[in-house]
Amino acid sequence: MKRFICLLLIASPCLGAETYLRRLGVNISLPERGGTFVDLVKEGYRWHDLDSGAELVRAQVDERGWPRIDARFIYDVRPVAEWSGEIDDPERYRLDMSGTYACSFVGQAEVVVVVGGGVRNLQYDAARNLTTFDFAALSPGPNHGLFILEFRQTQRTPGDEVGTGIAEFRMLRPGYPRDGEQLFTDDLLAALNSAAFGAIRFMDFTAANGSEPQYPAVREWAQRKLPHDAAQNRIAVLDKPDGAAWEHAIALANATALDLWINVPLSASEDYVRQLARLMRERVDPALKLYVESSNEVWNTAPAFNQSLYNKAQARALGIGEHENHARRSVELSRIFAEVFGDAAINDRVRVVLCSHQPMLKWWMEPMLQYIDREWGPPRDLIYGIASQTYFSGGVADGASVEQILAAARRAIDSLIDETGSTNEAGRRQWVEKARAWDLVGGYMSYEGGPDHGGGSRVNIANRIRAERSAQMGELLRYNLVEGFWNLGGGLAMQFTLSSGYNRFGAWGLTDDIGDLDRNAKFAAVRLLLAAPTAIVYTDARPARMRLWQNAPNPFNPQTTIRYQLPHRAEVRLTVHDALGRLVAELARGQSAAGIHVAIWDAQELASGLYFYRLVAAAPDGGLSQVIVRKALVLK
Repeated sequence: MKRFICLLLIASPCLGAETYLRRLGVNISLPERGGTFVDLVKEGYRWHDLDSGAELVRAQVDERGWPRIDARFIYDVRPVAEWSGEIDDPERYRLDMSGTYACSFVGQAEVVVVVGGGVRNLQYDAARNLTTFDFAALSPGPNHGLFILEFRQTQRTPGDEVGTGIAEFRMLRPGYPRDGEQLFTDDLLAALNSAAFGAIRFMDFTAANGSEPQYPAVREWAQRKLPHDAAQNRIAVLDKPDGAAWEHAIALANATALDLWINVPLSASEDYVRQLARLMRERVDPALKLYVESSNEVWNTAPAFNQSLYNKAQARALGIGEHENHARRSVELSRIFAEVFGDAAINDRVRVVLCSHQPMLKWWMEPMLQYIDREWGPPRDLIYGIASQTYFSGGVADGASVEQILAAARRAIDSLIDETGSTNEAGRRQWVEKARAWDLVGGYMSYEGGPDHGGGSRVNIANRIRAERSAQMGELLRYNLVEGFWNLGGGLAMQFTLSSGYNRFGAWGLTDDIGDLDRNAKFAAVRLLLAAPTAIVYTDARPARMRLWQNAPNPFNPQTTIRYQLPHRAEVRLTVHDALGRLVAELARGQSAAGIHVAIWDAQELASGLYFYRLVAAAPDGGLSQVIVRKALVLK
């Protein structure tokens, strides 16, 4: 397979600076802080019996999880741990959940708001058997972000008795039309497009942790989460402990043009894996890569990680070690995906990643590679790369100042780079060397990483959170990735995570509110780190079609990045126009090779407002040119 790189220089203030475009991906959660889905009912499943107050049981819901009785719906995004009378965050930061939510459900009922706001305009349409209402959420204050709604005197259909429940409850965030079908929030899409990320890891989104049954039970394809289930988080009452449906992961990757990194359940049957591979082949944009990982941290004995128990039990049943079973399963995934995508896709479009804990290089990773080599042949034919976590921590010392925490974090990064001697010999440099020794195409990667001060401890929690929000933390994040990983020879790194609340359980998020990305220095640091000073073409094979991606960031001031893809060499012109159609900038003109190109648009001299960027590419046979236009917003 030939690989070539073509550089087309574009004038930019940072011309000549090193770029790490698309070398950093991001883990996403469900829900993101500030919203994942337009319909917030999809984000969590908390339905309770009105009489007993207990969670609903199987006999009280339908096959999709909707209540068959009068029930209470609960949504809670309060800061940790306000429900017990304390808040970890020294700023006591709250997501602003105020506004009017357009709500609807199938059936009819009395709707009573217990906490969080009020009901307006409750109407029942008998012809459609549809009830609509507006939920007016209160302004931020104590316990803001807690909504409790009760559905009383319910009738699923006009012919049903009273107390038969409702279905298809929707609660659309303020600003979205009641009859709209948009799946993901604008803020989520903007956040994922605001930096030149390379991939999305869907581990938390699909709830890889704690979702396994007890061995030897297996998960079949028919048991998976479906897009039309009552929620996209865990639904225990339906025995669906997984997170969002695979279809939603695919939709988000396609919408953002970011590669997928998926975590396949350890208990998934061969048929499940085969069906998953077929779904990915049929629905994922062919231009995107697919990283495949077996479960998540099967070596981790944390209570919430029951996949480690499954891995141990399965290994015992097969008469092999835990690490050997992890390797065996990774090879199994590689073979099944090769069966569906074709052998040529392995290590190209399909990239199976073998992961382990950083200190376990010679205790798990090397034996796993040796085991694969003995049983199935060279690992490089089956495994794309090896990966560990790349976290760093400033410690939790009681009374430590923000400056002391940051200094300790810098020392922690340095200590992780090299580890020679007779113990673990598992520094990041040693991981790079191990990947090279086994000639792995993707080399050494990172499945998770970033600043980490979690663990549940409240010791010095206020200063630990202040350290996460400091400007110096942005520099440490850059140092961890550049000097502590990429400059050593590391490949794709995955940041954990896009957003999170800042509390005793961690402040991993690049932001704690996707509606306000730059509340701290981390997102800005990543955006700058991934900015492209040149237009770059990276091609492994000729792409199938012309594409023009949404600029990132958007809105922006004063610079943004525009990516486009050409299926063949073409005469290209990339221009920017104002709302009246007048030309205000020309970003590219001339012959361009097939592949992905990047341009920087500097709007420093332009006023705030809506603009349009337009890509025109001449057909190679002299036929009609292709034209794609997108919108961008300059906000000063």
